[in-house]
Amino acid sequence: MLAAYEELQQIQRQQAAIAELPVAQLTALMANVNRDPAKTQPFATEQFCFFREQQQAADGLSPEVAAVALALRHEDRCPPLLLTIWPDLLKAAKTAAKPPAVRALRSDDDAVWVLAPRWEGRNVRGGLVVVRGQLSGRIVLRELDRPLIRHKVRLPARKGFGWLEADLLLAGEPTP
Repeated sequence: MLAAYEELQQIQRQQAAIAELPVAQLTALMANVNRDPAKTQPFATEQFCFFREQQQAADGLSPEVAAVALALRHEDRCPPLLLTIWPDLLKAAKTAAKPPAVRALRSDDDAVWVLAPRWEGRNVRGGLVVVRGQLSGRIVLRELDRPLIRHKVRLPARKGFGWLEADLLLAGEPTP
């Protein structure tokens, strides 16, 4: 019973961390507008996030993933959880990187995104997998630019209300 209560508290903290992100971004912007550049360093959004645990850095982000993320942001289709690692994406961005032929896979409810997917047989390796909520198991993903093409994959279970993972292999399901 106590473990279930602690899990509920963890989920509520993670939901609050996601919900506070837009306010933290606006607060950081206002603080940077009003700061004295000669006396202080620029403020980061993370300094105004109270519920956010220290986010695991998305190590190993490829330039292709960064190119896809930048393109999605430009098209106003960017998943909100990507904003939590935006500085890491900007560091990974290279001017010569081009998005892959299949830029992204996404679920119909936009809860799961797979950026810069690569196929390994029937399986899909995501350059970056973004999951909003507690999802696991079998899921159907559609190609972003060709939504009639569907892929069935198995999403692994992870703790937390939302998660990001670079270079994750998703097991493909046979298509009938």
